[in-house]
Amino acid sequence: MNKFKVICIAATLCIMLVACTERHASLERALRYAGDNRAELEKVLAHYASDPADSLKLRAAQYLIENMPYHRSYPADVYHDYCTKMDSLFRNSEKGDTLVAAKASAISAEFEPRLKPVFDILEITSDYLIWNIDYSFEQWETSRFLQHLEFDDFCEYVLPYKCLEMQPIDDWKERWSKTWRGELDWQVEIDELKYNVRRATEAITYFYKNSDSLRMEVRQISGMDHIDILNIETLAIQPYGTCLERSRLGLFNCRSKSLPVSFDFTPCWADRGGPHYWNNVYVSRRRSPDYEPFNKYPGAYHYPDNAMAKVYRMSYAPHPLLMEVVERGGNIPPSLSALFIRDVTAEYGRTTDITIPLLSDVDSQDGYAYLAVFDNSDWVPMDICRIKRRKASFNDVGLDILYMVVAYEDKKIKPLSHPFIVDVRKRVNYIKADTSRMQDVRLRRKFPAFSHIYGNVKYLHGGTIEAANDKYFVKPHVVAQFPANKFLAGEVCVTDTLPYRYWRLRSTGPQASDFAEIYFYDRDSIVGGELYYPATVVRNERYDTPQHICDNDPLTYMTVDSTDCFRWAGFDFGKPVSLNKIAYIRRGDGNDICPGDEYEFYYWLNGEWHLHDKQTAENVYLNFKNVPCNGLYFIKGLSRGVQNRTFIYENGEVLWY
Repeated sequence: MNKFKVICIAATLCIMLVACTERHASLERALRYAGDNRAELEKVLAHYASDPADSLKLRAAQYLIENMPYHRSYPADVYHDYCTKMDSLFRNSEKGDTLVAAKASAISAEFEPRLKPVFDILEITSDYLIWNIDYSFEQWETSRFLQHLEFDDFCEYVLPYKCLEMQPIDDWKERWSKTWRGELDWQVEIDELKYNVRRATEAITYFYKNSDSLRMEVRQISGMDHIDILNIETLAIQPYGTCLERSRLGLFNCRSKSLPVSFDFTPCWADRGGPHYWNNVYVSRRRSPDYEPFNKYPGAYHYPDNAMAKVYRMSYAPHPLLMEVVERGGNIPPSLSALFIRDVTAEYGRTTDITIPLLSDVDSQDGYAYLAVFDNSDWVPMDICRIKRRKASFNDVGLDILYMVVAYEDKKIKPLSHPFIVDVRKRVNYIKADTSRMQDVRLRRKFPAFSHIYGNVKYLHGGTIEAANDKYFVKPHVVAQFPANKFLAGEVCVTDTLPYRYWRLRSTGPQASDFAEIYFYDRDSIVGGELYYPATVVRNERYDTPQHICDNDPLTYMTVDSTDCFRWAGFDFGKPVSLNKIAYIRRGDGNDICPGDEYEFYYWLNGEWHLHDKQTAENVYLNFKNVPCNGLYFIKGLSRGVQNRTFIYENGEVLWY
């Protein structure tokens, strides 16, 4: 037992020695990077090393300096002038101003020559760094909302002198602490709330949601391209706000009030295109909630059902492998270009570790591999690993998601593995098209139907087609009924084979029903009649305009009902006609198959997409013949929209990924 204790103590001392050696090496390396500014950084270290009581502050100083290389910031004075000018633009712009994007771009062009980022380690002063460390420790010691933070947490949420990369080095912590406090200073009188970090975050975020102090709306402005705004006052009054801008504002606001809030993001949704950004508050009990500032409050549901392959948290310390690639002169994919990030995927759901053998014809024995997901058009790298023995291993991978291992060479994606799905039971299922066996595939959409469509379900019930030989339908015949429980596109058969001149769409009963498009078929061909409708007051041009029912735009729609007044859409075919079926597209997202639109169908084989067929839709579905079995497929709409998606086909069912 004594011998065992000696071994354990020796091993512990060795580990501590190695850690101290590595820490010393990384600190010395950073000081070398500082060049002529080394003396300023050594002043900081000497300042805290002189007093044993400041040993924790010395560790904090070492942490900041060790991780400072590659951090860059805009020059503060010039950047503040830029924000002042953008502030003036936003304050004087009207809601819906289409010129604001052009004006913002012009201001950026004016300041860009002077707003050259500088490396922090070459410019930061000892006075500023000491002030930042002392101020941060004071907040840690005195704030009721930081008492649960250990030292590593403190280094993550409180100590850094900047929240995001390029943020100017200035006194933002102290300056912004006095603004936008909301109800923070009121609720601390309540015992249940005075130490509640989540409620404190909510108090300073949502007090201004409906006030004149916050002009930011949850919307985008087309063509908006300017130097990033990293200033709380200017962000608050800009007349638009995607998840990126709102999360920046939320982060700056909370960190300046010493609230432990982070900036989290996924480089690309796993089941659709594009990145997403949000905030997360590190609470003292229960689960730390994620939220979108001014959209969802901390603790509300924030995309709880959407698949996320990887989630990262903006950090002060760099991602070690991404930094390694940079230092070796390699290229990093744009989706992972933020060097200062930390993988927190496991905080957001079930994950697993995977090891993927690389394809036999891949010549990479070492180097780096990336785990990629598919957006609406391309493979997007989401994680990085070193290749070892022709295998790629990734930790904390999200489940029920389509992946592929790729290389990033010469700014291009190169497949290193077959596509595969990590299923909900943590199994890796490879997808390989079998060209020796064929099948037929029917598609009714080009993109999965998400829950926001179901949010309008109360407007998507039923519908009736009536026919008559008198224009006003004095004695109408019900010739078709749309199903009451189907709210995506479909078709119904006409039950009456007699010819009629006038046909109309109306609601089944008093309940309103929304339709985007309607198509009449004589055998397999679409036939059109002249649209007419009763003279009723247009309540809302978005949904009350009858022309929407046949404008070949699935994103516009008409509401038929019989409440205030009888709203219906009639069609005069000029002569009695006998129709055999009627197809329809409900109010939705525009991704149903639209008759007249062109589509391309691809399957994945040998590291690339192969075009199998190109069709112009004749119905609200597409049939593709002789498709290789067990493949990964991709449907692409050529006529409208950018939402296209990959899928597999099992037992006659489309499974989107």
